[in-house]
Formats: sequence, structure tokens, C-alpha cells
Amino acid sequence: MKITFADWGNYTIAFGSLFQKLGFEFIFPEKTNPRVIEEGAKLSPELFCFPLKVNIGNYLPAIKRGADTIVMWENIGGSCRMRYYWVIQEKVLREAGFKVKVLNFNSQNLLSKIREIQKSNQISSWQLLGAVRFFFKEINFIEKLEEKAQYFRPREKERGQADQVLNETLKKLTQTTNLKELSELKKESWQKFSEIKIDGNKEVLKVGIIGEIYTVVDGGVNFDLDKKLGTMGLNVHRKLNLTQHLKGGFPPWNEWLLQRKVNSYLKTTVGGHGRQAIEEMLDYSKKGFDGVIHLLPFGCMPEITVRPILQKISQEKELPFLSISLDEQTAEVGMQTRLEAFVDLMKSKQQLTANS
Repeated sequence: MKITFADWGNYTIAFGSLFQKLGFEFIFPEKTNPRVIEEGAKLSPELFCFPLKVNIGNYLPAIKRGADTIVMWENIGGSCRMRYYWVIQEKVLREAGFKVKVLNFNSQNLLSKIREIQKSNQISSWQLLGAVRFFFKEINFIEKLEEKAQYFRPREKERGQADQVLNETLKKLTQTTNLKELSELKKESWQKFSEIKIDGNKEVLKVGIIGEIYTVVDGGVNFDLDKKLGTMGLNVHRKLNLTQHLKGGFPPWNEWLLQRKVNSYLKTTVGGHGRQAIEEMLDYSKKGFDGVIHLLPFGCMPEITVRPILQKISQEKELPFLSISLDEQTAEVGMQTRLEAFVDLMKSKQQLTANS
């Protein structure tokens, strides 16, 4: 069994390490780019979600290099159509002449799938625990790296230094195989970030990014939104990340707390990250952020459902708000124009507030 998986920004490094430590022969997916999106869209149902089209484009080069099994996570809750992804992807690829199988994991079959992996790959429980522990450590490190870059981009005196440190560290991370090496890489990268000269007196606007997790965290899908906004002088914040997503409803009272926070706007779950988007926008408003950008795949049911609520909060809190739907037709130039207009809006509001 030669496996592949969908590219997911910098997290792809951690997934590659996990599969390697679990004894799989794996082939890295093609990094998301315009050609990948175009090829995936050709095979996909026209009205289906954008991430599905991108994923199929990611798989194709790996399949042509010998991958015969695709690993993915199946969402079995709410109204998100991701629950059908693995079925649709397998059907589309087979109809295109590719003999592949999709190995779907979900919250109900996770333990049984893990037992199958242990049995087929002869992995001990200690090896399994070690692989999972290293996976979460890598994820946490990747998220901290991205947060560092988000902080330094708008403040660095010499543009590009933060991204240079980020990219060099991520490259070294692909060759890191154990916790000791990971710890040493952390120290090295934090030292390099600390050496970046910044303008401590520079006034930096804060913008929160909310929405569907795939479009929020993957720079290949959102045209490197973090970097664009950073170079425009904004400090980007993303509360939603893979760590938070994997925790899900653990501990159990997290779901209750989330619903309590959004109850005055939404009485029930809508699936996906709909409720999280509302909670995050309310939180950014309380913390005095200068604006919020909402990212979603075109046609995403949970995010479309909550978008009017987000617009209402924007009006109530007088918080600048921009919602961007992404699909294969989205042009980077058009997105850049919308971002520049939104940044001008935030700056104008800040100036009016300062003068009042």
C-alpha cells in the first residue's frame, strides 16, 4: 500500500512524519498551486466544495508516481458536506481511470483503524504512541512558527527576514526525526527570530482571520493571506488551527462553553466551523481588533449560514468585516484589490477614532 494525502500548508510536514513513523510507504502530495487547482477542478463535480477540487488536484501527481491509497478525515457531524468527500473522491478518480482506494478516518472508526494499522505494519503500542506524540509536537511547533512570522512581518525593519527564518526552519523540519532534534531546531529558530530588528514604535493594525479551517490555514489556497497582510503592515491572528480542530469536543464541556458564548446569535450547531467563526469574531471585538476577515469555500453551507450573523455582529460592534469566498475562479489580483481597500477602511476608522 502506497499512500498519499491532501496538501495542507505547513502541516503537510507533520503528516508526512506521522505516516513514516507508522511504517507506511508514502508519497507527498503536490503542493497547492494554480495548476493543481485547475487539474482538480476538471475532474470534480462543478457545484461541490472548493477544498474537494483542490484535494483531487493534490492527489493526481502522487497517484501518477505510484500512490494507490488516499488517507483522509471524514466529518460525520453537522451539515458540512465533507462527510461525502471520501466517497466522491474515490468515485471521481476511479471514473477517470485511476485505481485508488480512499482510507477514511472519523471519530467513530478511529480506534479500529489504528488497530488495523498496528496489525498490518507490525507497530507496537509504544511506537504508535511515540509517533502520535511527535506528530502533535510538530504541529505545535509549526503553529508557533507561523505566529512568530505573523508578529514580525509588519514590524521588521528589513522586509522578508521573518519569512526567510520561517522557510529555512520548515525545510529543516522535514529532516527532523526525533524529539531531541526538534528541541534543538526550536532553540535555533527562536534565536534567529530574536535577531530580527523591529520597529518597536510602529503602530500596527490587528486583524483576525476566521472561517472554514482549510481556507484559513493553507496559504496555497488563500494566496498566502498571512504574508500579504503582514507586508501591508497588519498583525494577523488566527485562533482556529489544527490543534484546536483535533481537540474537537474534548474536554466534553468545550462544546457547552462554545454554545453558551454564541447562544444569543445561534441556538444550534450548523456543522463545520460556523459556531467557532461567531465565537472568534465576538472575541476579536472584545479585544479591540481593527478588523476581521472571513474566509470560506464558495458554497460552504455552514459558513454561508453564519455569514449574515457575522455581518450583524460587525454592525453592532462597529468592527470592519470582509467576507471572501474562494473557488477555482478566484483571481489573486482581485483578492489583492479587496484586501487593499479593506486595509484602507480599517486605517480610516482608526484615524476617525483617534480624532474623536
